[in-house]
Amino acid sequence: GFTEVIISTPGPVGLAALAAAKVLGLPTAGIYHTDFPEYVRILTEDGLMESLTWNYMHWFYSQLDTIYVNSNHYRQCWIDRGIPAEKLKILPRGLDTGLFHPQKRSADFWKARGLRDGEVGALYVGRISREKNLDLFAAAMRRLLAAGVPVRPLIVGDGPYAGMMKELLPEGIYTGSLHREELATAFASADFFVFPSTTDTFGNVVIEAQASGLPVIVSDVGGPKDLVADGGDGFVTKGLDLDALTVAVKTLVLDAPLRRSMGEASRARVAGRDWSHAASLFWEESGE
Repeated sequence: GFTEVIISTPGPVGLAALAAAKVLGLPTAGIYHTDFPEYVRILTEDGLMESLTWNYMHWFYSQLDTIYVNSNHYRQCWIDRGIPAEKLKILPRGLDTGLFHPQKRSADFWKARGLRDGEVGALYVGRISREKNLDLFAAAMRRLLAAGVPVRPLIVGDGPYAGMMKELLPEGIYTGSLHREELATAFASADFFVFPSTTDTFGNVVIEAQASGLPVIVSDVGGPKDLVADGGDGFVTKGLDLDALTVAVKTLVLDAPLRRSMGEASRARVAGRDWSHAASLFWEESGE
């Protein structure tokens, strides 16, 4: 009784699903939520490997009847690479707006982990790996700390770059991976959120930070830029631009009223973005 196959990976399981759909004559929808070619470029520094990855991804997704992407940025990327625009739709995304909430703020959460009075907490949450551009985050923090700006880097997560990150930024507070209530408290208890990645197709941590009432700084490359109104609920800075990131961070550190107003705008922006609403939108789209 199946009527459609929805494929969430271009890997072996996705290939098997595509083959089954072809055999059964069923329509297919694919979800593109990882920028594999960009990951390959950064992690291997090999242009040929990046090109081969793009060729495979183009072949795989061109077989599908509908392709869901996470942002207008990636929709345009696929159009530029020859995928018909009518095949491409934006995937509705949601979050637990009750779990991630400004009311979870606790003055003791970060103080118990080393945050000192007068310091402003700049939070990053996510995988700690090279493709997240955390070296840029570290460089901006070192600049500001050297200039006497009272910022404290707060890093939640783990990954292969964790050891290097601690060497680059020993002043940071590192918690490792956190989950559910502890993670929600970590978000709400920080002062603002910094996400310098240029490889994310969406960035769930961005909307989790917004739901927690934090201003957000993102880059203008990738999906997260679609989630932030520059100057309204945060800043959209030029990708991989150390000066731009440093200025944005310094602005939020030194302007408490701006942090409060942007944080309120962040929460308002995503307050209705719960999973039930996102799921309803998805099934309405897929039923067309």
